[in-house]
Parts: sequence; structure tokens; C-alpha cells
Amino acid sequence: MTSIVEFGRPDTLPASDKRLLLVFDGGNAPGYSSVAVALTEEAARRGYEVWAATEGFRSLTADARAQPQFERLIMSRRQRYDLLAQGIPARSMGRRVLDAGSDFRSERYSGFLEREKRKQAAATFKAQGFTHLICVGGNGTFEGIKAWLDEFEVRPQAGFVNVSIDNDLEGDRAIGFLSGVETGATIARGLYEDAYTHKRIYILEMMGNRSGRHALHCAVAARAHLIVLPFFRFPQDVLSELADGLKRADYALVVVAEGYEAERRRKEHPGLSASEFLKKQLEGAGLRDSPDKRVIAEPFSRYIRGIRPAFLDVSAAFLKGSLLLAAFDEGRTEVMPYVLAANDVGVLDFASIRREDGVERAFLPLLDRLDLNRFKTWILDHFISLGAARPSRAPSHVG
Repeated sequence: MTSIVEFGRPDTLPASDKRLLLVFDGGNAPGYSSVAVALTEEAARRGYEVWAATEGFRSLTADARAQPQFERLIMSRRQRYDLLAQGIPARSMGRRVLDAGSDFRSERYSGFLEREKRKQAAATFKAQGFTHLICVGGNGTFEGIKAWLDEFEVRPQAGFVNVSIDNDLEGDRAIGFLSGVETGATIARGLYEDAYTHKRIYILEMMGNRSGRHALHCAVAARAHLIVLPFFRFPQDVLSELADGLKRADYALVVVAEGYEAERRRKEHPGLSASEFLKKQLEGAGLRDSPDKRVIAEPFSRYIRGIRPAFLDVSAAFLKGSLLLAAFDEGRTEVMPYVLAANDVGVLDFASIRREDGVERAFLPLLDRLDLNRFKTWILDHFISLGAARPSRAPSHVG
């Protein structure tokens, strides 16, 4: 029977003044591995000893499940074999730039909401001799690192890289967003063509818990006939118009964000998906599934989360890694690199970053291709007119 090798931890090694810990957390998104490669390559080039927590925030607490809790990240197989021979858990990242998913993460570790767990993590960070910290994930991970840093007696030099399909942090385009839209729009367009072929009405649920930006961009690109965002609460006359418009259509694709009527569904219809709920609403307004006119609710596909990243996201990963480590060398801390366009890049201080749960106003006229007058008027009254729009940080967004 083979014995399990006991690998050494960082604290068993000689101390280093540039021991960097990477922490990946939050919902999976294409590009996590690209960021891991980019940060490993750039940090190693600048003289850092790079480590990753094997289960995100969880690895630094008493809830850690995986062993070893930390792995050394390097770029070459030769160096990996040398480290393994020394009893150091090591992983070569050299050819993993297009890998789907991530080896180093925990999905939204809820224990980190507890201050005691964050204090444990700060103590573990210090005990293992880490000197620098970079967290990778979406809005929840960003809030996690900010809260965690408050538990350090001496705050380490820290950074954050935004990886998320949701794209819900202000001032940056999240790595994974473009890849998610490409794959999501492909799925939506496939249903559009099937609807045309078989004269069906498809109600497709897509990612978007608060803003619905992923659902919006996928649906616009796929030429969906109707787009329903998570912050919509339709009055009965608008629902009736939607049902009538879809009954008149030979075929149609309706895209609904997963967060649509989420609170109401939890209270009144536990377990019912957004697509099934909208179908139920439309049935009540007169649009019924029948052999002559199929109305089909399609569930959200997690396949989108597990795709390989598009090369534009990979490019952004390397650019962000370079921007962040250059900022570290300048002595900056608690910063996030941002990439919005070819000439719109830089780093933002944590204090200036806000959650962004709106969608671009300019897209709102594209939500309907069925010429629904009540729907358009309702959108105009509630979300386009500045006086009536829900509060937003920037006048170009609503939500």
C-alpha cells in the first residue's frame, strides 16, 4: 500500500521577504487559471516566491479540508521536480494558460463572513511567513479581502484581480466576462434557430443575479425577441401585452436573468427557476404551452462557467498581472489593476472601487423586438427617464 507523502509547509522553509500568497475564491469563471499563470510568471520574474491556497480563504482557517493547504507555483517542470524532491508541494503553471476552471479555489466560503475565521486566516498568513497577498475573484472575494485586511496587526502589501462572469465591479472589465458572453450568446443563438425551425417560444434563463449584464449582452448579440432583467417587476397590463405579443409571434426567444423576481420566488415558489416562473406568469396572462404552440422554459446552464477562456481574456490576465506587480514594486498596496480598452488601463485603490449592479441605459431600447408599446413605455418611465430611474452611481447605468 502506497504511503501518502507528507509535504512541507511554507513555514518549514527559510524565511523570504517576498513570499506571495495567491487566494482564489468565489464562483467559477473562465480565466482563473490564466490569472494564476500570469501572476506566477510575472511575480517569479520579479523575485517573488509564489504560493497558492489550495481551497481559497478556507485553507487559512480551521475549516481547511485539503492537504497540503498551500502549493508552490512555478513555471517549469524541471523546477517542479527539484522542489518535489525537497518535499515541497509544487505545481508547474507553464502550459496551463487555457485551462478551464481553477485548481485553487473554494466556492464562496461562507465561513469568511465570521470575524473569528478571518482572524484565524490572518494568524495563519503570518505563521506561514507570507509577506504579500493577492486575491482573485469577483465582488464577494473583493469584499472578503477588504474585511480580512482589517484583522492583520501589520497589513501586508495586497492586491486584487477581478475575475467574474458577472462583471459587477465599477471601473474594470472582469476577466471571464467576454468569454462568458461569447459562449452564452452561442447557446442563446442555438435556441433562437431551433425556435425558428420548430416555431416555438423559448424562455431561456441566463446568468445575472442583480444587474443581468451577462444575460443582456448575450441576448442582444443573439437577437433575442425579449430580454427580462432581474430588477424588473412587471405590472399585469405589461405581462398581458408580453403574452399577447408572444402569441402573435411565429417563434421567439425570450432571455430572462436568473435574478428575476428572486425574492418573490423564494417566498411563493421555493425552488422554481426564473424561466419557469416567467412561463407561469405568462400562462396566467394567456400564453399557454400547447402542441400547436410550444412554450418551453430552459434552465440556466452551468456549462458557461466551465469553458476555456477566450484569448482576449487571457491577454487581459497578463496585462493585469503586469500592472499589479509593477504597482507592488512602486510600493503601492490595496490596489486592483483595471483594463477597459487598449489605452484605458491602470490600477485603482481599493477605497475607490464600488459594486456596479446596473446595466447600460443605451441598451434598454434593445430589450424588445416585438414592438410592445406598453413594455417600452414602462421601460421609459421607470429606467430611462433620469427622474424615475432607480438610483445609480453613474447616469449611464441603471439597475
